[in-house]
Amino acid sequence: MDTLYNTIVSNVGWAEIPVGILRVEGPDAQKWLHKIVTADVEHLKIGQGAYSGLLDAKGHFVAAFPILRDGDVFGLFVDLAARDNLFNTLKRYILREKVTITDVTERWMCISLIGKEAASLAEHVLETPAPARLYDWVWGHINVTAGRVVRSVRARVPSYDVMMPIPGVPDLFTALHDVPKISDDVLETLRIEAGLPRWGIDFDTSTLALEVPDVMQIRVDQGCYVGQEVVARIVHRGHVNRHLRGLFLESDFLPARGEAIQFDGIDVGTVTSSTHSPMFGNIALGYVRRHVDVGAQVELFRHAARVVELPFPLM
Repeated sequence: MDTLYNTIVSNVGWAEIPVGILRVEGPDAQKWLHKIVTADVEHLKIGQGAYSGLLDAKGHFVAAFPILRDGDVFGLFVDLAARDNLFNTLKRYILREKVTITDVTERWMCISLIGKEAASLAEHVLETPAPARLYDWVWGHINVTAGRVVRSVRARVPSYDVMMPIPGVPDLFTALHDVPKISDDVLETLRIEAGLPRWGIDFDTSTLALEVPDVMQIRVDQGCYVGQEVVARIVHRGHVNRHLRGLFLESDFLPARGEAIQFDGIDVGTVTSSTHSPMFGNIALGYVRRHVDVGAQVELFRHAARVVELPFPLM
């Protein structure tokens, strides 16, 4: 693992990212989405995007997804496990608006280029300047097939998602034949190092929007979207009872998902993800009760750990 990991960090690799893709379009699409999701869709320009959430009325996630604007068309890129729930929930919010939602997952494939040289590789393969700002995107092409290049965040090093129509995928694979493919365990290590919560693993429909780190755009006082009143009330008059934190493990112990986190002999949270990082050693993500301060020493199955904010700080 260390050899592949070092190659990715110092150079570049690629990984296939399973993703559900919903196409939202129509003359009312932008205004309608702005009233529903947490991101500021109203001010998105063509070629821009944002990482957004859709909440329920109690402030819990329905799904989380990057949203990209292309004129009156918006692409929502969501974890496959949340795709159906997102699609069906959005459909229920269409009243008289001129909006159409289509599931186009089967028409596209997402390949992520990750590493120090990811931008250079994207520019070479897709023949287009790589965007610098997160979730900005541009059209590129391989032979006659156009694909999107999106500035994504999948690791501490740069990453770019290539959204390629299925007919162009063989040409994309040919162009990447000399580039190492990133294994699932290395991809997971890169994600956890960056403190990026994964849907269905680190957060889901039971998670409040403000319990996860500041990795997505959540408006507090601007506009009114589903769940916004709960978010504003928590920010201005209350608090959440737990936060997703990082854990530095001080031994070779690697906890399983669901492992209890203890402070002064009392359960104060649970582990959601863990990995051995060549950069940090053994680390984990987990929810910790708010009264346990950053820097506190905790225990996981009698093994010592230290609570840190995310992303993991360099020592």
